[in-house]
Amino acid sequence: MKAAVAQVRLFDQIEKNVSTISKYIALASKEDTDILCFPECNITGYVRDFNAIDQNKVMETLDGIHKQAIRDSVNVIVGSPYFERGTLFNSAIVLLTNEEQYIYHKINLTSSDEAFFKKGKEPLIFRLGDVKCGILICRDQNDPMLAAKYKTLGADAIFILSAHFYEPIEAIRKLNKNRALPIARAVENNLFVLKANAVGSANTKISLGGSLIIDPGGFVVREGNTINEMILSYEISKEDV
Repeated sequence: MKAAVAQVRLFDQIEKNVSTISKYIALASKEDTDILCFPECNITGYVRDFNAIDQNKVMETLDGIHKQAIRDSVNVIVGSPYFERGTLFNSAIVLLTNEEQYIYHKINLTSSDEAFFKKGKEPLIFRLGDVKCGILICRDQNDPMLAAKYKTLGADAIFILSAHFYEPIEAIRKLNKNRALPIARAVENNLFVLKANAVGSANTKISLGGSLIIDPGGFVVREGNTINEMILSYEISKEDV
């Protein structure tokens, strides 16, 4: 399985984000990528008022992304606010080329999340070929028990969707922590961790990229810089899992 994460800028306009997502799905398709993961709340942007979200527009957008994923033969994981039975969650939506769709809701919310979102309750496992995959969203990476539960459920790889937006000084201070935690989760559970983080500014806040792909031994096999959009990819073999 050729797995990849997209390190991209986020905007508070859905149309701009969709343009970015579409571009990187097309690029991943040219590289014969099997699955591509985007950051947290990639569809709407993260630094914004989520009460103003048009959920019908979000659903139309997800449908369009899913159609492109099928057409370009790239399975996609994308972050978005998501209404379920009248409740708003910070979610990761898995859009598979076989037309299946899975949804994970962020469990460990930040204080800014709590102003808009309800807490998720369950982990999510899905299979892609020989690889069983789990999902975390941003602060979920701080929770060793949640990652361990994925290992118990048979996960070979965990995708992390992040949008580490902070005031500039805090962003710099937290670089090491946000790099170390995914490595720890990989080593503790002997599995791959693939983290897609946003890059760039939003209002007064910045996200310093540093997306990662980490192997089960804790080695960083791919790493993004702090300023550029990019795709990081890695071939996970049967022997690896």
